[in-house]
Amino acid sequence: MIRKEGIGSYYHFENHERFKDLTVSLDLNYNLFYTGRQALLYILNEINNSGNLSKIWFPNYYCQHTLAWIKKSYPNIHIYDINPFEFSFDVVNVSEFATKNDVVLINNYWGLSSMKTDADDHGPTIVEDHSHGWLSDACLHSTADYCFVSLRKSLPIPLGGMYWKPNTTRLENDLNFKADTHFYKIWDTMLHAMTLKSDFIAGDTNSNSSKYLPLFYEVEEALNIYTDFVQLTKEHNHFIESYLHLDTRKIKETHLTYLYKKLQDTAYYKIIKRSGFTAFGLHLLFKDETDYNELKQFLVANHVYPSSLWPDNHLDLEWRYFLNIHIDYRYTIADMDGIIALIDTWLKNKIA
Repeated sequence: MIRKEGIGSYYHFENHERFKDLTVSLDLNYNLFYTGRQALLYILNEINNSGNLSKIWFPNYYCQHTLAWIKKSYPNIHIYDINPFEFSFDVVNVSEFATKNDVVLINNYWGLSSMKTDADDHGPTIVEDHSHGWLSDACLHSTADYCFVSLRKSLPIPLGGMYWKPNTTRLENDLNFKADTHFYKIWDTMLHAMTLKSDFIAGDTNSNSSKYLPLFYEVEEALNIYTDFVQLTKEHNHFIESYLHLDTRKIKETHLTYLYKKLQDTAYYKIIKRSGFTAFGLHLLFKDETDYNELKQFLVANHVYPSSLWPDNHLDLEWRYFLNIHIDYRYTIADMDGIIALIDTWLKNKIA
């Protein structure tokens, strides 16, 4: 029995007090932003302002929305090849394409990347994106020049991004951004949508997905358009920090261990996992686009809402259609059983 709000999609509001016994310590010298993409743009601007920026390299598999947003400020992005689904040897050989004055963005794919490179003191500046690997060992113990993360992909907050320098003990605390009431309304809209979803879960008959989903979509569209840096209010800063120490990794590890025991690779999909690493979600990789779409549509019809990461990326790989099923703190082992039952039903229908 899948819960009425479904599994996946956007977070609902929950008081941070619920998580007081599920925390993790963070030894990161960071600055907070409203979004991860703002944090990334700030990093690129800082490097560019130093006069040492030549080329910016992104992997060929990356969030299309973030990349399109960054291209508004830095249109001449260069691309390097990577297999985001294979981790037996995941060292990025930056020396093969980048020079000392270049910037190379390395993505932590699903929390399964080791983030290793062959860079040395004479190599390019390394920027790491840990948005889908928040709290992974590679994230917490990075040795890159810069790191950033979109926190709202892992935490129940309206907006939130972070940047830090692993090898620096001090950061500029006064970012000198401007206040912006229009952008603050984006936060308010997102928080309102999250609260409406919480009301629906609690049994409020006046709230349902037809009311909160359009608000979520409205926020996403606004974030794709808005390119200015915005000063965090003290209230919003406190809101983000009150959830910052939630140990999202521990719960995912419990759920994934259970799922991996019940599910195996099939002729239709592979389960993307790595021993000793905790994945962002339950990751299924397909060879056939029809099978991928069929399972996705079947899950949605049964109130499981997976994310497609990322459908606008086109790789010359035999197995390339990637589906993420959410298994985070919102759910229980009973919910994992529901996911397993649906996948098994779909498989039986395929074989029949």
